[in-house]
Amino acid sequence: MRDSTYERSQGVISQWWLAAIIGVIAVAVGFIVLINPIASYLTAAVWLGVAIFVSGIMSLIISLTSDNVIVRRGWAIFASIIDTIIGVMLMFNIWFTISVIPIIFGIWLLYRGAISLMQGLDLKRFDVRDAGWMIFGSVVMMVIAIIVLWLPMTLGVEAVILFMAIAFIVYGVSMISYAFRLLDIHRHAKDMR
Repeated sequence: MRDSTYERSQGVISQWWLAAIIGVIAVAVGFIVLINPIASYLTAAVWLGVAIFVSGIMSLIISLTSDNVIVRRGWAIFASIIDTIIGVMLMFNIWFTISVIPIIFGIWLLYRGAISLMQGLDLKRFDVRDAGWMIFGSVVMMVIAIIVLWLPMTLGVEAVILFMAIAFIVYGVSMISYAFRLLDIHRHAKDMR
């Protein structure tokens, strides 16, 4: 069963570095937003659009180039397409983005956290070490999303930007962790050959 699962998941496992790139970009965006918390809401909207777009494109590449089990492919493809569409919408419709950024951010973070949670649970099911950290990061993302969605306009611009920065950092670390777990699977499978 494990060999069959690895064979069907080989595409995503061998492209572990794409998940690492997504993670590094997300962490970088999180720190950029954290370092400039007073920056304009417009800048935050642009960064959010760019980050979601890049994340969507890279996740779509990962999803489409593998017939995998470790990532639930249909949901991963759906989330990646939604990321790409939301990213384009945010980048090219700035005034709309400014008015609804907390809601868009909350929804994006909620489903992205759910996708990460499914990936973490799949890794745990295959006894991948430290999969619990990815699950924990996913839960943190979903809690932040619920807080932002529960009080989207009451939190204020500064709080939304702070939550955005923290969420990007958590998401990035989660994706980097996921990448290294995939690398472990890849190395283990090579050693077994």
